[in-house]
Amino acid sequence: MMRILPLFLIAALSFGQEKNLPQVNLKDMKNKTQSLSKLVKGKVTLINFWATYCVPCRKEMKHLNRISKTYADQNVQVIGISIDDSRTVGRVKSMVKSQKLEYTILLDTEQKLYKNFNTSAMPFSLLINADGKILWEHTGYLPGDEAQMEIEIKKALTPPKKN
Repeated sequence: MMRILPLFLIAALSFGQEKNLPQVNLKDMKNKTQSLSKLVKGKVTLINFWATYCVPCRKEMKHLNRISKTYADQNVQVIGISIDDSRTVGRVKSMVKSQKLEYTILLDTEQKLYKNFNTSAMPFSLLINADGKILWEHTGYLPGDEAQMEIEIKKALTPPKKN
């Protein structure tokens, strides 16, 4: 029993700590290098990792587009990050066009950023506050998940209560 207690304590302490978004540069759809930390600075940002071969990702995209439009005037943005590798990255542009995506799309072809989050499932979403802190993570997509995303976005937009 005494050996287990320190593990619980460590888990509890590490669970409460906020994580920062890693500072990385990624290519955009025009092959220009973008600093992710500069893109998210000062905005609440929903980052969504996806791939062209991911069926749930495609189903989620229309909701991300709507969220992007709905909250744009509240300093909220959506950034989609394709993790398609060198074999499938050529399909990204046509997917963006067919889905009529209007939010920023970046490419993580070597999955350097994606691998930071110890997940292999997609889609994978993160909500980042204006200071670059990760507030919320979500793996997968089922119809209705977009409602939870909006709840988390609204929480991020609500100023903390003063005591």
